[in-house]
Amino acid sequence: MKKTIVGLSISTLFLCNIWAQDISAQRGQVIFETKGCVTCHKDDIDTIGPSLSTIAREYLGKERELLSYLRGQAPAIIDPARAPVMDPQLVKIRSLFDPDMQALTMYIISANDRPF
Repeated sequence: MKKTIVGLSISTLFLCNIWAQDISAQRGQVIFETKGCVTCHKDDIDTIGPSLSTIAREYLGKERELLSYLRGQAPAIIDPARAPVMDPQLVKIRSLFDPDMQALTMYIISANDRPF
């Protein structure tokens, strides 16, 4: 009985974590769209900026670096020569509170898990 309760508890925590990540990624998508990021960053096509799939692939496992870049505290790792184009946008999003910035980062990285 004790093993069953422990197993159910772990399963519940795991599912709650997935649900919380999904909610956060959804909030990140809203931020991505309302802050105008979608203008330059398409799902799977490089346009003015790199695609979400390119960004997610390059920053996979480097989420802190992406978060630092979005805060204006680290250099871009994707096409640094074109990074100054992003500077005005970084000024807009730099004022986001940490939970929103983390949600935006999670949404971008989650592009690795979405089919395009």
